[in-house]
Amino acid sequence: MSWGKRGGIALDKQRSGDYNTDILGGVDPSCFVRIHGGGSGMAGIKPAFFEFSTREAQIAAAREMNLFSNVFMSVALEDIPTCTYVLRILTRISDLEVVEVRSQERIAKLVSRDVILDILARDSQGRFYNIEIQRADSIDHKRRVRLYRSEIDSELLRKGTDVDALPELYVIYISETDIFNSGLAWDEVIQKFRRSEKDYDDGCHIVYANAEVDEGDQISGLMSYFKSADPDDMNHGELSHRLHFLKREAGGEDILCKISEGFIREGKREGKLEDILSLMETTEWDADKAMEMLKIEREDRATYAAFVKTATSNKSVTQF
Repeated sequence: MSWGKRGGIALDKQRSGDYNTDILGGVDPSCFVRIHGGGSGMAGIKPAFFEFSTREAQIAAAREMNLFSNVFMSVALEDIPTCTYVLRILTRISDLEVVEVRSQERIAKLVSRDVILDILARDSQGRFYNIEIQRADSIDHKRRVRLYRSEIDSELLRKGTDVDALPELYVIYISETDIFNSGLAWDEVIQKFRRSEKDYDDGCHIVYANAEVDEGDQISGLMSYFKSADPDDMNHGELSHRLHFLKREAGGEDILCKISEGFIREGKREGKLEDILSLMETTEWDADKAMEMLKIEREDRATYAAFVKTATSNKSVTQF
């Protein structure tokens, strides 16, 4: 038997009255929950303390994240030069200058559901840009984009303001797979009248990009880097510098800790981290299969996978 810290991973919330206070080092047993060790489904991990409550383990978990973790992407792109670099590539507007970035922006509603935007940015010309990461394959992507667009419009057009004041808006929807099976790395929605075939320009531009198809162009290269998020690859301008800062430099460690702490609190509250590892232990499934069976939201899977990888690494545990 071993006992996992509540600040990290727990596989079985059942309590036992048979505590070994010598093993626990005098720590209050109520701070621990039981886990099962030694199964091959967890890479043969022996009974251990999962040290997610330590700064080192939190940083290690965050370093495993890529830019398809909406949590990590939001932190990376809240930096204005980094966001400018990414948007210039995705919109092909070479002189675009971002002046404001909001990450994980919540649009609260009294009656309808709240919407949380991964990135909402404004440029020097008053144009707005919404970047969304989506890992799910089975949802209606077009209607999700419609939801983002409508909520942003209603948020930007304050009561009593004329509709002519609606700014130019770009909704950029980034997926890990080729969700429309187009064989293209990116595409832009162009609206037209059916009969006259004249352009229908309402000021909203919708761009889809994915990391599955590589057309050998700049957007494909950017999407590939979203997947690798390699801090030692310095070929992607301000984005490379930002990831190097976050993952390699001392100044980025506090930011990584905040990412981890927030996600751990959320995972702990919903029991998701415990459930993933428990299922891996009992079925010998890998993390992806466990998250699929638990119906973990696609956009959260990259982040959970980073914590699972750290939990199952020898570096993240202290053996008895």
